[in-house]
Amino acid sequence: MRFTPIVSFLALAASANAAVSASQMTANIDAITQQSSDTNDIAKGISVTTLFSDTPQLIDNFKQIIYNVGNDISAMNSKRSIEARQDCLDVKDLDRCLRDLGEIVENPSQILGKKRQAASAYSDTEQQAVCTSFRSFVMVHQQLLKTVIGKHGLLSLTPFTEPIAAVLRILENGVDTLALGIIDSVPTCAQDATQNLNSLDSTLGDALDKYSQ
Repeated sequence: MRFTPIVSFLALAASANAAVSASQMTANIDAITQQSSDTNDIAKGISVTTLFSDTPQLIDNFKQIIYNVGNDISAMNSKRSIEARQDCLDVKDLDRCLRDLGEIVENPSQILGKKRQAASAYSDTEQQAVCTSFRSFVMVHQQLLKTVIGKHGLLSLTPFTEPIAAVLRILENGVDTLALGIIDSVPTCAQDATQNLNSLDSTLGDALDKYSQ
C-alpha cells in the first residue's frame, strides 16, 4: 500500500460507520463499482477518431467517482468538506484539493486498528456481504485502470495526460481511505479485504507511474 500523504478521511469514516448500515455500505460500494464499469466502457471506446470527445468524458467520470467516494466517507461531515469535494470535481488545484479535504497524515495505518478493539457493528454475514462487494469493486476498478494504462500511448499525444494523472492521484487517496474504513468495520474478512486493497493499490500505482512520466 502506498502511504504517501493520504487524506485523513479515515477518522470521518470511522465515525460514520456506526451510522451506516451494512446494507447501505454495500449499496454504496456497488454504486461506485457500477460507475467504474461505465467509465471503463468509455475508456475502451477511446480511439483516434473519438479521442477529443471521449477523453474529457473519461476524466469527468473519474471526478464523479472521486466525488461519490468522498460522499460515502464523509456524508456526516461539515459543509466545508462538501465545498472541498466540489473543488476536487474542478481539479484545478490538486494540492488545494488534498489540503481542503482534511488533515494530511503520514501513515493512516497508525489509525487503522484502534477502533477494531471494539466489536464490529455488523454481523458476520453482513461483514461478508460488505467484503464481497468490495472485492467486486476492486476487480472492476482494476479493469478500468488497466484499460486506461493501455490507452496511454494514444493519450500521450494529447494534453490529457496531466489531468488524468491528477484525478488518479486524488482517486488513490480517496479509495485508500475509504477501503481502510471498510476494512476497519469487517474484522471477520479484513485480511482478504486488505489483500484486495493491496492489489488495487498496485494497479493504481502502475497507472500513476505511466501518466506521471
